[in-house]
Amino acid sequence: MAQFRVEFVLDQASGKYLAELYNPENQQELLVRTEALYPTQAAAVLGLVQLFKDAILQFPKDGEEPRTQPKQKRRRSDRIKPKAKKAKKAKKAKRRKGK
Repeated sequence: MAQFRVEFVLDQASGKYLAELYNPENQQELLVRTEALYPTQAAAVLGLVQLFKDAILQFPKDGEEPRTQPKQKRRRSDRIKPKAKKAKKAKKAKRRKGK
């Protein structure tokens, strides 16, 4: 099981704490750094625990398929056939010339 090294650092500029999460396979490689949001080191610990809880709750249950992103609706311009597009452009060009 992966064990992350986490360090809580006091940001001197804001006076708040941030969390740094390091790669379990290479302890020198910084993976993630939060913003300096937490008023105390204890609040930073609780914030990071909540971050992990939220991430875990989004995993699919055993036997469930992972959710996919919903397909985006096609835009109206995508539905027009190529010949119709050319005709539409020609019509617009004629109108512009006539004015």
